[in-house]
Amino acid sequence: MYDIVCAGIATWDTLFSGIPEELMDIDGVTAKGYVSASGGDAVNAGISLARLGCKTAVMGCVGNDSFAQRIEADLKAAGADSYLYKGSQINTAAPVILIDETGERHLVRVPGNGNTQFCREMMDDTVLFHTRHLHIASVNMLPKLDGAPLAKLFQQAHEHGITTSMDASGDKSGQWFAKIKDVIPHCDIFIPSFQEARMYAGSDNLKEITHFFSQFHLKYFGIKLGAKGVYVTDFKEEYTLPSLYEGIPVDTTGAGDSFFAGFLAGYLKGYNLRSCALIGSAQAALVMRSYGANVSAGNWNDVTSLITQKGEIITK
Repeated sequence: MYDIVCAGIATWDTLFSGIPEELMDIDGVTAKGYVSASGGDAVNAGISLARLGCKTAVMGCVGNDSFAQRIEADLKAAGADSYLYKGSQINTAAPVILIDETGERHLVRVPGNGNTQFCREMMDDTVLFHTRHLHIASVNMLPKLDGAPLAKLFQQAHEHGITTSMDASGDKSGQWFAKIKDVIPHCDIFIPSFQEARMYAGSDNLKEITHFFSQFHLKYFGIKLGAKGVYVTDFKEEYTLPSLYEGIPVDTTGAGDSFFAGFLAGYLKGYNLRSCALIGSAQAALVMRSYGANVSAGNWNDVTSLITQKGEIITK
């Protein structure tokens, strides 16, 4: 029995830092820093959750190559179990991430990688239905799982008494709510970014966005507000909490994944809504202190110490 199964994107990232925005207008630049490390929404969330003491399994699709071996090594080091599907004719996703001088990231992805092939048939049922919670970390980025297949999967999870959550990425197809309309009735926790939430709800107004999502019987809903922090609600109580990171982030890659992972760790440990958001915010702040999407994800002591330093208390 796992506490949580995280499924979605798995990557091996190459990051270059200190890249000026005018890169495309000049001949070339010398990066200030370079890191090569595991990444991808599911891997990032899985590593954070494992370090926070949750028994975690990670599912995704990779190639039978050295990049996959490195991803599995990072998961093992964090204490997460890997159930990554390996295809002999598939390449592990290996994006290049350019980090500008403000810490914002810009991705260069290669098409046709394992993430585009990930589907329900690659998920081991003996693991999938022996968990307390199922988290799909990469909605809109999994063309063979998004939409009806994910709705069916979440419905099956609920039939097995498993709670569900999903994190989203930008929908390049432009379908937005049409892509999740069948999924969200079977989802318990949804915390998109503001940019994503506004597209789903068709509004820039926080109250209108919240009202739109209140009709779907979510247990918890939230909106990641970037540098402004996070908004969370159970549609009875609501909290807007500031970011726990001070100054300019070293690297924002993986911050959203780590927030959601911290939130879910708090949820699985029985903490209340506000405390879950604080745990998520602390983990996101820890990740942003160094280059790499999960390199500096903290353990439970790291997270709770930061919360205490900020004068906050978490309670159940």
